[in-house]
Amino acid sequence: MYGHLSLSTLSLLAVVAAAPFPESWLQPRDSDVSQLFRRGAPDPKASDYLSYYPSPGSTPNVSTIPQAWLDKLATVQLPNVSVATANDGRPTYPNNENDGDSEICSFTDQCYVEDDLYSPPGEKVWALSFDDGPTDVSPALYDYLAQNNISSSATHFMIGGNIITSPQSVLIAIEAGGHLAVHTWSHPYMTTLTNEQVVAELGWTMQALSDLNGGRIPMYWRPPYGDVDNRVRAIAKGVFGLVTVLWDSDTNDWAISDQPDQYSVASVEAYFDTLVTGNRTQGLLLLEHELDNNTVEVFETEYPKAVANGWSVKNVADAFSMKWYLNSGKGNDDVVTTMSVAGTLTTAKPTHTSTSVASATATSSASVTDSAGVSIASAASSQESSSWPIANRPSLFVIACGLALAAIMV
Repeated sequence: MYGHLSLSTLSLLAVVAAAPFPESWLQPRDSDVSQLFRRGAPDPKASDYLSYYPSPGSTPNVSTIPQAWLDKLATVQLPNVSVATANDGRPTYPNNENDGDSEICSFTDQCYVEDDLYSPPGEKVWALSFDDGPTDVSPALYDYLAQNNISSSATHFMIGGNIITSPQSVLIAIEAGGHLAVHTWSHPYMTTLTNEQVVAELGWTMQALSDLNGGRIPMYWRPPYGDVDNRVRAIAKGVFGLVTVLWDSDTNDWAISDQPDQYSVASVEAYFDTLVTGNRTQGLLLLEHELDNNTVEVFETEYPKAVANGWSVKNVADAFSMKWYLNSGKGNDDVVTTMSVAGTLTTAKPTHTSTSVASATATSSASVTDSAGVSIASAASSQESSSWPIANRPSLFVIACGLALAAIMV
């Protein structure tokens, strides 16, 4: 499924600076949160749990999008970047536009911006992350992380449809202290979606994670296939305050099952060895997965080698010395904090890697106070009717997203 994409074979790549990220694309300072809603988090054991969310496996219909998200989208000044078209697995732009141009800055063409998280700054810091969970093998992976006391040292980029069909696995990760992040609702090529579809893919995944994690709002997302450009970045950050997380090296663990004629557990481990057992000292942000037994086996084989060679394993937030969630500091038991609306986005400079790195990814009770001083009960304690239409149900997530942007924008 992913063989059409280019694969990285180098670990640390040189970068070339490009033009600045235009400030006119950024969200206006002191933006208003147009609508505030709240609702109780649905019980994942309840028979109607799935009715709170769009159907898994496909991009949510735009009719499911809460009006507050659309209102927020309307306030964001987006760059003049066209919607791409899927072309044999590589999104292309109309009128022969170059996806590597700084105006577009597609990671498919190895372009990333200053605001993207790409490679950790510390020496021998491994920013550990797993994409595509939860899956059937996730509980075994979570057990291994717990046995090695590194549950809180891993970021899990989860797919929304998987979250709502396997909520108990998500709860295991939360209870163990895992750091949760967004990998979209249905794992699409994000640059091929409309603005509203991008909002739906990100927003509903954030909602599902927030509902299970005491109202804590995810702060990070990773684009499936590495498919992101400046339009999608602007929506992710301007509407939801999300930080885009990429990778500096692709382990190709996903390809063991997808391209067995080219990749095996042994060949992937051999490449992994060059990253963690050689002379490299600069940090690692690897593309890894909790897809199947093969991907888990690779990690369980390579982790002891990395530790023996002096690597420090941290989740993505800790590796970059950032907070875990938009409205909470560090950990899944930290208090959900009060937020202000004021803030602005950081001007970012696009950069290009010297070779291809964009490749595949497989498929508490607290309160928040709004800018007017109104206290909004947390999703863990609030109770609302489940009979409301899905797009109109009040949401703590909607509130916190709007109020929390300043936490990462100043």
